[in-house]
Amino acid sequence: MKIYLLYQSKDSKNHYADAERLFIGRIAKYIKFEAIQLAPLKISKSLNSEQVQQKEMEYFQSRIPVGSRVYLLDEKGKRYASRDFAKWLDNQMAYDSRDICFVIGGAYGFSKTFKQLAEGQLSLSDMTMAHHLARVVFLEQLYRGFTIINNEPYHND
Repeated sequence: MKIYLLYQSKDSKNHYADAERLFIGRIAKYIKFEAIQLAPLKISKSLNSEQVQQKEMEYFQSRIPVGSRVYLLDEKGKRYASRDFAKWLDNQMAYDSRDICFVIGGAYGFSKTFKQLAEGQLSLSDMTMAHHLARVVFLEQLYRGFTIINNEPYHND
């Protein structure tokens, strides 16, 4: 099994890159992991938000590794406390050997169609946050989840 994180970014000024590398390195001790950075999709300013969501869905779908279960990181998704997320993650790994691909959407979020096609949606917070920060928060929680699963001293209740 492998976990992917798929996102769009030009990363010209990523002030969080060190934190991302730190957590990616830590996660790799537990599972195969790959962050897939896509160049930002060039979108015509004449498109409305639904049209942008549709184009982004097609763009993401063309890059999702074949056979992967897809979970969208969306502010309206299911919220988990860290221990509950660890339990969810452990169950995902125990009962289905297919890869998992988490996707961070664009500024307009995900289309209804993409949400229906995905296995589910997870929320990192009720608050909206910058994509760079969302990546770090997700990576840290993924690492935290693995330390909880393995009864390692990182998470404190």
